[in-house]
Amino acid sequence: ERESERLRDQLQALRRREDYKKLEAGRMKLPISSFADELKKTIRDHAVTIVVGETGCGKTTQVPQMVLDDMILRGKGAGCDIVCTQPRRVAACGVAERVAAERCERAGEPGALTAHQIRIESTKT
Repeated sequence: ERESERLRDQLQALRRREDYKKLEAGRMKLPISSFADELKKTIRDHAVTIVVGETGCGKTTQVPQMVLDDMILRGKGAGCDIVCTQPRRVAACGVAERVAAERCERAGEPGALTAHQIRIESTKT
């Protein structure tokens, strides 16, 4: 519970940052953002959810952030682990770096919520 509160405070502070607000404005232009509420509800209500959309719509970078932020705001952030798979090392690193940048952090940095792992190589702290 204490960790979930810390994560909520961290998210609220992040959302007040001007650099984050600019990034978020760009994220809101992605097609997937118009389905955010429906996606979060579907994911909460079902054990498995398959998201299908055009390349570049935000499936890989936005849906995990939507889920994480929703869990954090509902006080369940400490119990939330999200794993995204990619077929290649470059894609895995690129996705982790992109999501981290959108959250104003560096993947694997102490305190960061994003990281990547490829076999035994990991940036998770």
